[in-house]
Amino acid sequence: MHVRIRKARENLGYTREQFAEKLNVSVSYLAELERGRTGISVKMLKKVCIVLGLSADYVLFGEERTCNLDLFDKIQRVDKKYLPILESLLTELLKLSLEEIDID
Repeated sequence: MHVRIRKARENLGYTREQFAEKLNVSVSYLAELERGRTGISVKMLKKVCIVLGLSADYVLFGEERTCNLDLFDKIQRVDKKYLPILESLLTELLKLSLEEIDID
């Protein structure tokens, strides 16, 4: 995570001092963050993501999560009276998936 933050800062041309100022933190805190020697709060993660124009998924995990937009579209078009059934079905499918993981 810390390497992605540092590289993104550098790619945007911010010095450590400029970036620290934008985040309203000390340069020493930012240096420790970029070296991976200190943690990051959710509030600070949000600020970092906004200033660098990155998603939290990328900062934390190194990749963007993909979503199935076609599936979301289908769910949105389901008649509201069927949503409880769909939710129940999805809950049961997730339980089955978790059981399979536990077995392996």
